[in-house]
Amino acid sequence: MFSFRAKSGARFRSAGRDRETDEERLAAIESAVREALVAAEREKSALGQRLEQARTTATILAGTDTYEHETRLPEKTAGLAESEAEMSRAENRLLDLDRHISKLKRIEGAILADSGIPEPTRS
Repeated sequence: MFSFRAKSGARFRSAGRDRETDEERLAAIESAVREALVAAEREKSALGQRLEQARTTATILAGTDTYEHETRLPEKTAGLAESEAEMSRAENRLLDLDRHISKLKRIEGAILADSGIPEPTRS
């Protein structure tokens, strides 16, 4: 009797080639996750710097006199209210970014744990 291989002429890849293909797929996912992680961390850093600048501006608008809020010009009051709203949005976005970064790190860790690739050293 003839074997299946002899009859069909079908050829299958070697185990080494299969492993290489699997590693390429995981590497593509790992690369995308790392890019997303770097972008999220960059956004968080820049937003944190802008938030500090907004806090400084709000402090200046609020003034330092004890009863300054009673005699503050309407333009300053409006500017202060807008500044507070922007800072609140920025703080909420920073919390979102923290959650996003945490999820990306978990995904990265799972990929690296399953692939046998050592995790990168972070500074």
